[in-house]
Amino acid sequence: MPDNIVETRPSKIGRGEAGAMTVLAPKESLTYQTCEELEAAFNECIDRYKTKIILDCKKLSFVDSEGLELLVRVEEKLRRRGGILKIVGLNPVCRDIFVATRLINSFYIYKDIHEAVKAVP
Repeated sequence: MPDNIVETRPSKIGRGEAGAMTVLAPKESLTYQTCEELEAAFNECIDRYKTKIILDCKKLSFVDSEGLELLVRVEEKLRRRGGILKIVGLNPVCRDIFVATRLINSFYIYKDIHEAVKAVP
């Protein structure tokens, strides 16, 4: 299964498919300045009944409190609709942020897309 993301339109969010899951791959850190576009991408997926989403974080160098709040909101929204949010590719800084905020156990976090697709939560 390829780890590359095929973009369907130019954006700061890469989009693709991995098995039956939709992959969203932000191209820059997840901060108050970039959350709006990612939230729109999440909502577009949910509106199209694509509620199994992998967030590929390989290109993120940082996640701020606004980014974490967005992920919590989206995860709750997906769960209510029978979906799931899986997070892959966290670098050590981002992983430490999830640990420090105690959100590390609130999300399904995997090393890579292949592992996330294979895993059954």
